[in-house]
Amino acid sequence: MINVDSAEAQTIDRTTLTSLVRQALHDDTATVVDWIVEPLAGGFSGSAVYRFQGQAQTTQGRRSWSLVRKDFTPANGGLAPTAYDYWKRDVLLYQSGLLDTLPETLVAPRCFRIDEALDQTCWLWLEDMGVQEQSLQWPLERYGIAARHLGHFNGAYLTGHPLPSYPWLRQPDVRARLHLAEAGIGELPVLRTNPHFTPLLPDDHVERIQRLWTVREGLLARLDQLPQTFCHRDAFQRNLLVRQDDNGTPQTVALDWGSCGLGMLGEELVPLFAATLKFVFADATRLAELDQTIFAGYVAGLRDVGWAGDERLVRFGFTGLTALKDAVADPATKLPHVARRIAALSPGEEPPRLLNPGGPALLVAVQEYTLGMGEEACGLLAQL
Repeated sequence: MINVDSAEAQTIDRTTLTSLVRQALHDDTATVVDWIVEPLAGGFSGSAVYRFQGQAQTTQGRRSWSLVRKDFTPANGGLAPTAYDYWKRDVLLYQSGLLDTLPETLVAPRCFRIDEALDQTCWLWLEDMGVQEQSLQWPLERYGIAARHLGHFNGAYLTGHPLPSYPWLRQPDVRARLHLAEAGIGELPVLRTNPHFTPLLPDDHVERIQRLWTVREGLLARLDQLPQTFCHRDAFQRNLLVRQDDNGTPQTVALDWGSCGLGMLGEELVPLFAATLKFVFADATRLAELDQTIFAGYVAGLRDVGWAGDERLVRFGFTGLTALKDAVADPATKLPHVARRIAALSPGEEPPRLLNPGGPALLVAVQEYTLGMGEEACGLLAQL
């Protein structure tokens, strides 16, 4: 790691870039000729991300190069290592070497160098993995491929890799999510009569949420007994790229590891399903197909690396955690919060909108499906 002071951190010189470009191009003769810098979207973390690209002179002639720099400061996240958004987790992960043992099918951007300024700002100089696809949805089989590769990754820690124990890794958070939701559970029947929320809480959804709330301790007790593994914990379409390696074999690139940590068996599938549906995947008629595709792919990935456990345990982890987090905790936490914001509006002000590109119809469809997953988990609980 190179230490730089805050003044030097404002500019990048040709010598610094040349050292990085030589690594990126695997060519010790490369010398940077010119470059431009453009900002990239930094996701939900608030970290600034830039692409540096240009030309380098080599013994083989001029070559194009590209690098990504991701900036981290204490102002861009939680300060406690246990916080879900701990600002330095990405940096510490790369320093730990944990990403060096990823399977061939699931990769992270290579880190060429970490710079740390005297003001604690850290820069990760990363391999440029290209532009993420902006299509609203992948073909279903692509989700299955990504799930299988995540199974390879998680399965390694179920079949021999020791679990990491760094204090900055995230831990399973379903109990914390439910604790935050507790006050709002009793507010849902009232919100159902509020015209702003009636479309979001149709039919018997409130009663089904409350039934799952009532049986949560039994579900949690069994979830606590599931094996744990090392997880990305935010692996959904916006954070994943699918490409081919040099042999033409499909490979998944996992970006943005700032939420990584330990997770229960099946937990890695929760964001792949629920977050993809909320933020990207917009076809409410194919929820069951997406569920079946990623579950089958993930179990196949676990089997590929030698895990021989009962797949009902995987299904229980996936369905139980999806239901408790997304069908129960999310509405009971978010809807009362939005209601309080609406109540505080001045006359004529627009009410806040829930963050979802599919609108109320998709939210309701996803809630209906994830409530069903909770009921499936209750049935599995009786079998396990």
